[in-house]
Amino acid sequence: MDFKKNLPWSFSISFVLIIIGALFKITYMPFANIFLGFGLFLFAFFMVGSVYEISNSKKIEGTEKFIWIMGFIFFGFFTGLLYLLSYRRKII
Repeated sequence: MDFKKNLPWSFSISFVLIIIGALFKITYMPFANIFLGFGLFLFAFFMVGSVYEISNSKKIEGTEKFIWIMGFIFFGFFTGLLYLLSYRRKII
């Protein structure tokens, strides 16, 4: 699977679907759970792919890998945004 192409798309599409699902949920519109479910599934795909890239990287040391993985676990969206926008080019 080509993570280089799929990760940015899965992050952005999951972000949009989660926002739409949350707005639908707030306004009691139908299909909110479907949007949230697909968004969370794509975000889980993004997190697994990112952790895989980080753990297989030869450019960073073990402690930095550990910090990135803990960041994804505890601060998923913010770490993912930071990873995609600035640090991904340095890590892979």
